[in-house]
Amino acid sequence: MANDIWYSIRNNRIKKSLVKGFTQGADGELILDENELEHSVFLHPLDGVEPGSEWGRLSCELLLAEQIVCYIYVIAFDNLDYYVDKDHGSLWDYLKDPSENSYSKFKLLQQLGAKRFVNTKDGLLYELSGRYLFIALEMIGSGSACVGKMRVGVRGDVFMDTFPAVYHDRNSFFHRYISIFSSVYNDYSDQNEKLYEILDLDKCDASLLEMYGSWFGIDLKGGFLPEKTLRQIVKEAYQLNRMKGTKWALQRIVDILVGEDSVIVENRLQDGGIFDVTVMINQKLSEDLRHQLMFLLDQFRPLRTRIRLLQMEKEAVVDGNSYLDMNAAIPKQKHVVLDEEAIYDGAITLM
Repeated sequence: MANDIWYSIRNNRIKKSLVKGFTQGADGELILDENELEHSVFLHPLDGVEPGSEWGRLSCELLLAEQIVCYIYVIAFDNLDYYVDKDHGSLWDYLKDPSENSYSKFKLLQQLGAKRFVNTKDGLLYELSGRYLFIALEMIGSGSACVGKMRVGVRGDVFMDTFPAVYHDRNSFFHRYISIFSSVYNDYSDQNEKLYEILDLDKCDASLLEMYGSWFGIDLKGGFLPEKTLRQIVKEAYQLNRMKGTKWALQRIVDILVGEDSVIVENRLQDGGIFDVTVMINQKLSEDLRHQLMFLLDQFRPLRTRIRLLQMEKEAVVDGNSYLDMNAAIPKQKHVVLDEEAIYDGAITLM
């Protein structure tokens, strides 16, 4: 790891901050409100726990229109009650006061020696030390903008510990130069540590499920399959592929999409051949669900097999694909039509 501790700027911390001209999205994402004139953020101070805490790296995801300029101000103090004036007991009391002019706040931060980043997604804070870290953000210009996944590392780059002590001078040229390679290395380390989350089929992003399905030769592209269905198909992809081309695979696909209230009958289609299959479902299918079902069944059906879906409604309907061989009854007050392909086996009672 590049840092001993990572602070993530998310919803809870933003709620304690002063935000003007931004709407809050998911997981601490700040979206610029183009209807507002002022766009500024004064984040609640980060606590490094110990006096003289050494800060490492500031990173975020930043999406800006060409006409937008984003300034990020960062400064650290050991004392949270840094005096500003008689009306405010501390620096944070002054920064979080919505009645004070934001321009004056940014000017004060610069006078105090705050480090400023311009349109930067990744910045080094090696020269900053102090228990409390203050972060302020300002956007100027017109257009759309968004900032999210902001986080700060404490202590700095322990990658330097691999070199002799003579090279451990903090914020030296060598330190900053090595930090370029260290950042790349540690970013990969962070990704590797989160690999289990990416491969967790219950928690991973839905966009990854299509790719995972393709690893098993299953086409899940198009974005028209529900997320719940995608996750279940990918979870069972190995077993489905093992049984591909069998009645079990078709039955399992039907069960996943419409439940277990269905029956698959072989060679029962009207004028059908030995490769024909009828899927009888005891419910009414929407057009979208019907397309989803056929899309998946086509990938797992046996070669040359034709599949027909029959939707069984609550009322009895007797057509050319019905066989009245047992427990057959037609309810009262129904018009009965039996075509030439009906098969009678035993006594038929019309109620």
